[in-house]
Amino acid sequence: MNSDLLQGFYLGDVLIEPLKGQVSGPAGAQHIPPKAVEVLLCLASDPGELVTRNKLLKAVWGEGKGSQEALGHAVSEIRHALDDHADDPTFIQTLPKRGYRLIIKPELAADHSASVVLGAKGGAHAGDIGLFEDLQRRGVFETAVAYLILGWLLIQIADIVFAQLYLPEWTATFVTVFVIAGFPIAISLSWYLEFRDGRAVVDTVSPADARRRRFGRTYLSVVGALALAAVVVFVYDQSFGLPEAKQPAMLAVELPVQLPPILDNSFAVLPFLNLDGGKETQIFADGLVDDVITQLSRVPGLRVASRGDSFTLAPNSASREVRDRLRVAMYLEGSVEMAADRLRVIVQMIDSESGFHVLSRKFDRTREDFFDIRDEITSLTVANVRVALPPGLRSSSLKVIEDPTLDAYVLYRQGIEALRQPMSMDAVASALGWFDGALAVDPEYAAALAGKCAVYVKAYGEMDDSSFIAKAQSACATALTLNPNLDIVHTALGDLHSSTGQWNDAEVSYQKALSIDPSNVESLTGLGIIYARQQRLDEAEASLRKAVDIHPGDSRAFNRLGTFLFQSGRFAEAVEQFQYVVGLQPTDMHGYGNLGAAYTLLGNFPAAAAAHQKAHDIEPTKNSYSNLGLLHYYMGNLDAAIESLTSAVELRPNDHLSKSNLGDALWIAGREDEARREFEKAEALVESALQVNPNDPFSMMDLAWIRAMLDKHDSARDLMDRARGMAPDDPYTYYYDGMIFLRAGDKEAALDALEIAADKGYSRLMLGTEPHLEELRNDARFAALVNTN
Repeated sequence: MNSDLLQGFYLGDVLIEPLKGQVSGPAGAQHIPPKAVEVLLCLASDPGELVTRNKLLKAVWGEGKGSQEALGHAVSEIRHALDDHADDPTFIQTLPKRGYRLIIKPELAADHSASVVLGAKGGAHAGDIGLFEDLQRRGVFETAVAYLILGWLLIQIADIVFAQLYLPEWTATFVTVFVIAGFPIAISLSWYLEFRDGRAVVDTVSPADARRRRFGRTYLSVVGALALAAVVVFVYDQSFGLPEAKQPAMLAVELPVQLPPILDNSFAVLPFLNLDGGKETQIFADGLVDDVITQLSRVPGLRVASRGDSFTLAPNSASREVRDRLRVAMYLEGSVEMAADRLRVIVQMIDSESGFHVLSRKFDRTREDFFDIRDEITSLTVANVRVALPPGLRSSSLKVIEDPTLDAYVLYRQGIEALRQPMSMDAVASALGWFDGALAVDPEYAAALAGKCAVYVKAYGEMDDSSFIAKAQSACATALTLNPNLDIVHTALGDLHSSTGQWNDAEVSYQKALSIDPSNVESLTGLGIIYARQQRLDEAEASLRKAVDIHPGDSRAFNRLGTFLFQSGRFAEAVEQFQYVVGLQPTDMHGYGNLGAAYTLLGNFPAAAAAHQKAHDIEPTKNSYSNLGLLHYYMGNLDAAIESLTSAVELRPNDHLSKSNLGDALWIAGREDEARREFEKAEALVESALQVNPNDPFSMMDLAWIRAMLDKHDSARDLMDRARGMAPDDPYTYYYDGMIFLRAGDKEAALDALEIAADKGYSRLMLGTEPHLEELRNDARFAALVNTN
């Protein structure tokens, strides 16, 4: 401890007299206890440095003595005497859980000097003082240090805070340039401000007055320099322009690709080759493949690749390509040729690992024998795969629909092809036309009615037109009247009930479909979705995993499982499933988009950017623009975010989420009037969706957030309470809950909800980057919440 300090020292304008235990300042004299004096002396011995709690306890109370409470009390007594405040300290700064720091450097009371006036009668001459001493007397060094510290702080603030405030990038550049330009101006001002009436004056009076004068000179020099530099740089920017930072390219990363394992008894049927190129030949070729797949999928223990996956490959594809894409052990390929009324079909079963033929058959029959050929192919396949039919089950019993006339079948097949096209009013009309044509030929053809049912259900799901609901119900009911064993109809009804929020009815329909065909993947995934909505999470996961097991190369099944895991907050597991999706379907933009979303919530922004960009490169869609926009939003690139989200809205103007996301970006960018207009449009759209499905908790959350942004806080709170009751285990429920509480001004409730969201799996890193949570950044509780270490 410096013994000179015992004789007294100044802290600013306050005189400390340790031997008297007295503090004298503008407000008068205060007495402080001896222990508090010793603590202050310890801090004054190391000004500006951290003095730990343990060091203070040991120095003042002795080894192993004292307590944290006693130390805290002593510091409080010092602050009281100095009129200092812990939350806005002038003298003593608290470093939580570490110690304390004396902010002001003490000046010994004994350090007094006489006044020196250069140029005055009897005074010293300029030549009698060296350059270093002259610079010191004029306060140039003090100004330089003060300017460098303040300039560094300004640059740091601009670098960190401006980004959090989403100010334009040029503002940080402007601050850096004018801080650099102001340094020589500050030095010059510090030198020349000492000239008074033609004389250079350096006054040293009482320590307090001297400090005040030095502070005033330094203050004027620094502030004046910054002001002048700002004007100069502004003029330069308007005339020539400041350097502009180029938008940094997103890091190029190699996205890992995984493929699911190849399981036993996994089988595929490739598209059959049309040898003569005729339209009717193609209908028969596709029909053979579809019907054989349908019948084989009913064989217990046989895992059959879906029709959609099989048709991603060309006829007669190489065995390695089939194995990698469909993940099957064996597959069937073939060709079809028509000559007059003759139908020639060749089929071959191939081992995908070796490429060797297991069997080969040729059929040369009449056109009318089409259904017999199909059934024989099915029987041959079942007989040659390593799976046994249960007792009493024959391959001929694997079909549930009686064969129609061949002419009706041809029309029906064309309806099926139209149904598989991207949904539009033209596609709906085309598919319905073909199915009606088939029914005109064979009014009892239940499959054609099932096709009409599927058209209406798909049209409602894709086009959100409620007029299709009644039509779908009518077509489905008529089909079941003709044949109650149509699992496709029960599945379609399940989809319809699910989309309108009738969870119990949906479950009944899906279970009926599965009782007819236990390997109906669409019903299994539908069940998984409604179980998840009902918070029956274990059942949901089991159903979705069973669907994946049945169709080994079905990227859609992996995608649905990944979506479930994503919504459950299990982002790393979701990444694995989405990697399977893009491994199986390298051109699946939705798979890459979902993979990017999962990477985003894991905090892996480079991988997320690569995945979203890949999806966008495959096909620019509403989702790809939305995903890129949200990534830019979280990375602070607001201009790019608004541009991408605006494109998403233009591509799908009736999507409430696109408008809501755009509203968020506009709001953070300070364009609140524009944001409010987008939120109002989104509100109307989601209200319409809730009229059709009033039990959708996710739409409720969306509407709650939108209304919170429109300052309709009571309505937002009611909606969130309802949504939380429907989805009490979903992390997004508590994420939105916290956001809405904060929007309403309830900071503590917001933190409570956000902590639950993080505990249930919501990304802590994403909470830390969410712009709407900006006001929590300096909160210790929030800092602990988002600390990923």
